[in-house]
Amino acid sequence: MKHPDYVKELLLLALLFGPMIYLGIIWNTLPEYIPTNFNLNGVPDRVGDKSEFLLLMIFLFFTNFLLYALFRYIPRPDEAREGHPEDVPQHIRAYYRIRFMIHIALAVFTTVIIYLVSTGREIFLEKWIFAGVGLMISCIGVYLRNLQPNNFVGVRTPWTLRSDEIWVETHDMAGKLWLYGGIVIIIAGIFLPVVSGVFLFIFAAGALAALPYIYSYRLFYRTQG
Repeated sequence: MKHPDYVKELLLLALLFGPMIYLGIIWNTLPEYIPTNFNLNGVPDRVGDKSEFLLLMIFLFFTNFLLYALFRYIPRPDEAREGHPEDVPQHIRAYYRIRFMIHIALAVFTTVIIYLVSTGREIFLEKWIFAGVGLMISCIGVYLRNLQPNNFVGVRTPWTLRSDEIWVETHDMAGKLWLYGGIVIIIAGIFLPVVSGVFLFIFAAGALAALPYIYSYRLFYRTQG
């Protein structure tokens, strides 16, 4: 796939930017202070200002953008492995199907959060956001572990694209990493304050992206002797 489907890419970008555009449109109507946590009786025991809520939304946007970049640009499409040409249309459909599933889920989730805040019906705001992102990452981890070698979806490094064995080992490792990484994000979201949780996620996101890349590199050069 040397050239992407630009119509589908534009739709994916619309899903990426849509919630933030919605937030910008209604920003001035949001209350200055927003309850972000509630006790078991439904009474707010923590209140944050609009800037703290904006930080949470940037966190969700960054998650969505990171996933877009991972699927779209890493690696470039012309670095594809050799395979059976007849399988290409099926792989392209799977490639766009998983991308749309991820971005639709995140777009809907983010939009619902913004709507609930705008209508004063936010409950356990911080916990829901981190739980939703963590669950998404864990589900991707489960998907990665069973992903067969292809040119379009998965940990597509120059080394996994050259060897089915490296592909399988890398995706087994990456699947476990993303599965447990998502669980850590869910647990951290329960106990950590917003700012600490966001910084933890940024660190975790870098690890989730970089470690499979490094692992496939080490596997390749280990097989070279």
